[in-house]
Amino acid sequence: MNVLYPMTPTYHLSLWQKRQAAMLYYYSSQSYLDALLPKIDELIVMAEMLLERRSILDPLMVSERWGVRDTAANWSTGGFPALIEYRENTMWDMAKRADQCYGITGTNQCAHMLGEFSMQWATAEQEKAFRERANEVFSYGFKIDEVMCRDWDDITFWYVWKDCKQHFPQLPKFKVHLDIEGETGRVPIRTGVYLPQDDPHGALQFGWTGGGEGMWQSLEECQTFNDIGLDALNAVGRAGLWGDDIGLLNFARQRKYASVFPNIEHPARHEIMDKAFTERPCKWYFVELLEGEFEDSDPDAMADAPGSEPQHPPRKASGEPCPHAGWWFSPAREGSRQYFRDGAIFPKLEGDYGYTFWLWSPDQSRPTLL
Repeated sequence: MNVLYPMTPTYHLSLWQKRQAAMLYYYSSQSYLDALLPKIDELIVMAEMLLERRSILDPLMVSERWGVRDTAANWSTGGFPALIEYRENTMWDMAKRADQCYGITGTNQCAHMLGEFSMQWATAEQEKAFRERANEVFSYGFKIDEVMCRDWDDITFWYVWKDCKQHFPQLPKFKVHLDIEGETGRVPIRTGVYLPQDDPHGALQFGWTGGGEGMWQSLEECQTFNDIGLDALNAVGRAGLWGDDIGLLNFARQRKYASVFPNIEHPARHEIMDKAFTERPCKWYFVELLEGEFEDSDPDAMADAPGSEPQHPPRKASGEPCPHAGWWFSPAREGSRQYFRDGAIFPKLEGDYGYTFWLWSPDQSRPTLL
C-alpha cells in the first residue's frame, strides 16, 4: 500500500529575484567588507605622500586673509584624521560581523569631511588623482551602506546589476524557507536576504539579527510597483525594464498617461521611475544562499551587451576577493598562476612591495599532471 504524504510547498525564485539575492549577499559579505580596508590604506598612503611632498612649500601658502586654510598643514589637521577614523571604523565593522552586527560604514562621514577641506596646496593633477581614487573607495563603500539602509528599489537593482553582473557568470543557488518568516518593523530571526511573501515584484532586502545600526536593523517596508509601474512592466516586459528606451517612451506617450508624463522625451526611464513605485508593509520569507552551489551560466552576466564577447574580470589587488573563479597570475612572480575560488582572498606574494596585483590568466585550462 502506497502512503501519500503531503507535498512540502516550495517557492521558485524568478531570474530577477535570483539576481537581486546574489547582489545583496555579495555586497553584504564579509569578504566584500574586508576588501574595503586595503582600499582605504592605499588612499591613506597616497595622502601621506602628497603631504610629505608639499611640506617644503607649505609656508609659502600662508595668506594674510585666509591664514593657513589652503595649506597642507590645515588639510593634515582636519582632513587626514577623517581617513584614519574611516579605517578604524572599518576595522571595527569587520570585527563585529562575527556577532552578526551589520550597519553602514564610515564612508559618508569621511567623504563629507574631505569635501570640507581645501586641497589648494596640491597641484591640479595631484588633487584630481587623489579625488578620483577617493571617489573609487567611496563608491565601493556606499554599496555596503545602500544594502544596509535598504535603499534599492527595482530600478536601483537594475543599475547596480549593470555594473556588477560580471561578478556572476554563474548565479548562486538559493533556497526559500517558507518556515522562516520576517515582518516589516521587526528584527528578523536569521541573518540574510528576505523575499516579500505576496509580491513577486517587490524588492528583496538584507536583514540581520545582531544589532549594529539600530534604525535599520528591522526589516523595512517593501518597495514595489504602483499601478503605473505595473503597467510599464506589462508594456515592455521584465527584459525591457529598464533598458528598452523606445518601449518605455511609447508606454509613457499613451493617451491615458498624457497628464502624468507631459512632454516626455527620450530616454523616459528617469521620469517613469519617479512615479512608478510605492512602499507598503509586508511579511517576508528567508532566502538562504547555498554555499558552493551554482545555477547554469547567466547569459546576461557573461557579456556587457547582446552579441558581445565575455569580458575578462578586472585586475585585483592582494586582500581583495576573487570576483570570478578561475586561474589567475601575478606579474610579481614567475610561475604564480593558480586557481582561486569565487570570493577567495587574493594573497600578497612575499617580498613584493606594496600590494600584489592579480590578473585573469589567458589560459584557463588546468595544468597537465606529469
